[in-house]
Amino acid sequence: MAKFDLHAIWTDVKAYRRVYFLTAVASFGGMLFGWDTGLIGGVLTMDAFQHSFNLDKTSPDFSNLQGNIVSVLQAGCFFGAMSSFYVSDTFGRKKALIIADIIFLVGSIVQTLCAINTTELAQLYVGRVIGGFGVGLISAVVPTYIGENANKEIRGRCIGCMQLFNVTGICLSFFVNYGINIQIKTLSSAKWRIPFALQMLPGVLLLVGIIFQNESPRWLIEKNRFRDAAKALATVRGKPVDDKDVVQELDEIVADFQGHEQLPLSAQLKAACSSKRMFYQTSFAVILMFWQQWTGTNSINYYAPQIFQSIGLKGTSAGLFATGVYGIVKIVVTAIGLMAFTEQVGRKWSLLIGSAGQAFSMFYIGVNAAVNPTKAGDSLNGNSIFAIICVYLFVVFYSFGWGPVPFILSSECSPNHVRSLVMALALMTQWLFNFVIAKITPLMLADITYGTFLLFGSCCILMGVYAIFCVPETKNVPLESIHHLFEGSIIKGCIKDTIPRYSRAKQLQHHHATNDAASDAGAAGKGGFTGVQHIEEA
Repeated sequence: MAKFDLHAIWTDVKAYRRVYFLTAVASFGGMLFGWDTGLIGGVLTMDAFQHSFNLDKTSPDFSNLQGNIVSVLQAGCFFGAMSSFYVSDTFGRKKALIIADIIFLVGSIVQTLCAINTTELAQLYVGRVIGGFGVGLISAVVPTYIGENANKEIRGRCIGCMQLFNVTGICLSFFVNYGINIQIKTLSSAKWRIPFALQMLPGVLLLVGIIFQNESPRWLIEKNRFRDAAKALATVRGKPVDDKDVVQELDEIVADFQGHEQLPLSAQLKAACSSKRMFYQTSFAVILMFWQQWTGTNSINYYAPQIFQSIGLKGTSAGLFATGVYGIVKIVVTAIGLMAFTEQVGRKWSLLIGSAGQAFSMFYIGVNAAVNPTKAGDSLNGNSIFAIICVYLFVVFYSFGWGPVPFILSSECSPNHVRSLVMALALMTQWLFNFVIAKITPLMLADITYGTFLLFGSCCILMGVYAIFCVPETKNVPLESIHHLFEGSIIKGCIKDTIPRYSRAKQLQHHHATNDAASDAGAAGKGGFTGVQHIEEA
């Protein structure tokens, strides 16, 4: 495993500053859906919110109603992710982000202005579905947009920045809820409207920033816009159009796309299932997103105040403050993970270490709840304190493993000519099971109590086993060469990747993709920028 080298990271930041800036702008898309994810759990516990909608928290139906309010966002996200295939392929990654961001802002405005002269939840539901549609579309396009622009040396770190901004949004929303709960003691609706209004801030920053960024060079190549692709790639690399590195990378992208340009949906579906390798690459992203949701992380994201109270932490403010600290831990560890694990340790070992730590944390919380159940009025004891620590320990391991890495691997391992389809399927899966988790968590906490944590702990063990046998190592491998990791015996190759010295990624990191069918048309960069002109003529 590579050692953490802060000097090398700083050198990368200076050398690839344009890529990092593009990444930061696009990652505001992660922040806005993190903010939307984090605010609702705290808002549901506010007495002012319950008063505005005439909700009774002692009612037996309250848990089900909580699940409905939270999960309706995921319903919109599911359909937003579904639409990402058409929108990002038709209009481009950049315009897709602009469209999605505007939809999100409209949904946020609708949510902020609900419950005026009424206690009905209908407008809130509509606003969350609209906002969710924009969030789902953004969540599918951002990893693709960043991955198609970033250099292979920092690609994993850049894609993972979306998760860093996501957890930053979650943390900010936690502390906004906490601060408002402390400052506003009345039942004024401003207490919950302000969090809904402030979630628009990252959306505005995304909209302003993305206008000045370039389109994805790979999307432009797919649309046969070779000159525009050359300019876009040169811009994001900070080099002249005729620079040999730009020409070589462009020609590799062109060679990989030959024969696959502008495939319609039916053709992409057929291509995705055309061989064992293609089918596995397509399903790989979907399975990763499935496992990510069953870590149990969104149970804590959505219902952290309630979970802390169930462990023994008293008071709404105490629960919101503990939730805010949880968000800070998540930001710090995600940032450290992206700097010291994703590119140095690698994707595979980040997942393995994360699985082990998550399983331990969930099992301790569950076993402690079974053996030492907390009753109303009980003071915190040593077991309860360590259970609270385990909530933070869980997020430590999640934040450098199963948090950012599934997004990284999904974007990296999706073949260029079907990437938008695969990312749509992957994010649809994520939001579908995000919806399921959001819906069933309050019911599980109420009905099976500690069994909730034991279930998630068992899933963490299963996903660790999956990571050993089915997840390849991709760090430093060019996008156009990753398909080699899925050839031959997949299980045998993935087991080999578990031992760093035998990792296949080392053999492929300097590999240059070729495409025999396109060799005549592509000229493999021998003629500099004239290679693009030659392809245009062909």
